[in-house]
Amino acid sequence: MTAVRSNTMGTCQTIRSLRAVSICLLVLGAAGCTDFSNDELVYDNPAPSDELYIPADEGDFFLAVAVSGGGSRSAVWSAAVLEELYRQVKLPDGRSITDEIDYISSVSGGSISSAYWCLNKPEVDTTHASEYDTFFERFSADMCTNIQGEMISRPREWSRLLLTDEQKGLVLMRELDDRFYSGRTFYDLYMREKARISPTLIINGTEMDSGAKFLFTTLPRSEFTNRSLLSIVSGTTSGIMKSNIIYDPDVLRVRFCRDAGLSIGRMRVSRAVVASAGVPLLFGPVVLKDEFRSTPEREAYIHVNDGGISDTLGLETLIQLFMDRYNRPKKKRFVRGLILIIDANQHLDPEDSIFSIEGFGPAALIERSREIISYRGKNLTYLTIMFLQQDPRFKDIRFVYISPYMVDDPEIIARIKKTPTRLKIKPENAENLRAAATIVVGGIKDRILANFEGKDVNGGQPAFGGVQ
Repeated sequence: MTAVRSNTMGTCQTIRSLRAVSICLLVLGAAGCTDFSNDELVYDNPAPSDELYIPADEGDFFLAVAVSGGGSRSAVWSAAVLEELYRQVKLPDGRSITDEIDYISSVSGGSISSAYWCLNKPEVDTTHASEYDTFFERFSADMCTNIQGEMISRPREWSRLLLTDEQKGLVLMRELDDRFYSGRTFYDLYMREKARISPTLIINGTEMDSGAKFLFTTLPRSEFTNRSLLSIVSGTTSGIMKSNIIYDPDVLRVRFCRDAGLSIGRMRVSRAVVASAGVPLLFGPVVLKDEFRSTPEREAYIHVNDGGISDTLGLETLIQLFMDRYNRPKKKRFVRGLILIIDANQHLDPEDSIFSIEGFGPAALIERSREIISYRGKNLTYLTIMFLQQDPRFKDIRFVYISPYMVDDPEIIARIKKTPTRLKIKPENAENLRAAATIVVGGIKDRILANFEGKDVNGGQPAFGGVQ
């Protein structure tokens, strides 16, 4: 009888504890839910009639950078690569090749560093070494910030764990503004781009409603064809489309804020970064009001999230931008082009599971699925480039690939493989990526300069021979 009474008392205590926890969670949830209003959650600033857009580059050379996703791993890697390009790849006049970058197209975690670069880099060229040395020291340190930890490290932030995914995206937006962007808008970015202080930034997201690619940029919509990269290839001499295969054009189209009647200039850059870097079930999507489809009776919304879903490298966007000059004959065409691909995506390692009976746990299985989708998408983009090589019109656009996996050191590679895709990074992993950037850029700097100057780099063969 005593044992029964003891068990009963234990059960009652457990129930009371669960009730107390439930009440605390409800209170915290209520506190969290009142932290944001729908007005703050939904972006609904309509586009003014005099919305400002940056004009397309009128030069005859196209120099662009594609920055992949990969959480803080990508943010640290791309910051380190940009620093090494500044230090090691010098032009004859003493400036760095980074002074010549026209466009940066970024995805996911790469959007955090790309926006930082465009908003914060010094307003002078790279011959002002002291200013750039100070900037890169701060840039490197900031990209190592444990954003995830900061968001939940304070007791008053615990309620945020119970927020909706859209509300957590807004929390991330606030963190990014507090630390990196200071609430600046695309109009602020436009002024820097117009003055040629920074390259033109293109932040890639995915419209979750239709599957279309969604671009946040001060470039006008007219600079992009409303066609996918696949449809562009069909106009080449590759013969890839000599078939009756039908594909869905809506999924492969490109969408912009103006397509929803919204102002890009009034939007905070941090909102676009969150849209690009958001991960389903963790942060985001970012919610935009569709002014064109909304009615007095019913408002319509667009939900934008992880840019890596539609373009894992941001590379497809740059090719669309470049090839638009060829599809519209009245436009001035680029004579030559160079695209630097800063890729921090994980490589797939079969040994992750083949020595385990269980294979992958539930969380690891979801992450593995995401990695496979990303990896296949990246390689399909590279295959598309191979098809473009068959068209003589594009023989003078070159690609230089920059990845930490190019290091010829098994120990460094092993440590890189263990760097997860999160918004935090261990100091030793960050240092490993920075060391890899020094080695990789040092090994390809001559190739970059040769391609930039239009010289052959393959023993007299055209330098376009694939991803170089």
